[in-house]
Amino acid sequence: MEKLIVGQSLEKQLQEVICNVAPTGAISYVVTRLSDGEEPQIVAAFKETMIHVGASMVKTLILEYVFHLAYEGQLDLHDTIALSRSPRVAGAGVLQELMGTHSFTYLELCRLMMVISDNWATNLLIQALGMEYINARAHQLGLEHFEINRFMMDTLAVQEGRDNYITALDMAKLLHHIYNLRYTLEGHEMWSILGRQQFRDILPFHWGEDVVFHHKTGSLENVEHDAGILETMNGDFCFVMLMSHVRNDVAKQLGAQVGLRMKAFVEDALP
Repeated sequence: MEKLIVGQSLEKQLQEVICNVAPTGAISYVVTRLSDGEEPQIVAAFKETMIHVGASMVKTLILEYVFHLAYEGQLDLHDTIALSRSPRVAGAGVLQELMGTHSFTYLELCRLMMVISDNWATNLLIQALGMEYINARAHQLGLEHFEINRFMMDTLAVQEGRDNYITALDMAKLLHHIYNLRYTLEGHEMWSILGRQQFRDILPFHWGEDVVFHHKTGSLENVEHDAGILETMNGDFCFVMLMSHVRNDVAKQLGAQVGLRMKAFVEDALP
């Protein structure tokens, strides 16, 4: 991707904030300018290829793969999956409050997985799709370090060294792919789902509730991530912020400050 020289001033701003708030954390970010049918331009980036634990950010790839299969005629979004097909898990979401006799469509599970980050919905989809096939789709999309190696809330897998991984650059590529599909039959619903994300306590925290951000967040102990696309009068931009080895309350504070500066820069400082 081409990198804009003007973005160096944003990088300087963000570096000052990172050094002040979380100087010892593992921080990655990337800001890209998007245009339909064209290669994105990098506005600013820092350690964009550093590998992070994925947390709930990997759910975005599962979403894309479901809709890819539906578009290819290999899956019907209105077919159902019974809750009993996968063990109940805790964490984010509402399905854990239901009895296992319910069934949900692929579309409903995607919405629950993304909008409220439901972990049980995610595991049902991973089991139905196959972990190896989801990872093959990541490779097909050119996501070099994007891996799903465990189910949500699988602490035993983590203890055994199996985890899910992402980079800021891979997240930007995946979001750009969905962005290019937003006016198509395959992509319109994905785009709409991303725009209904209910967790707004990282990058868009200071933007106001009326600002639509098509994004996904992810959180684990000492991990906070956020990545999405903002449409502005000055163009459309992808913001990705990955924060590891930072206390969660500090990471959210940092993400909110970074989000404020990213938005102000792309709206006011870019030509």
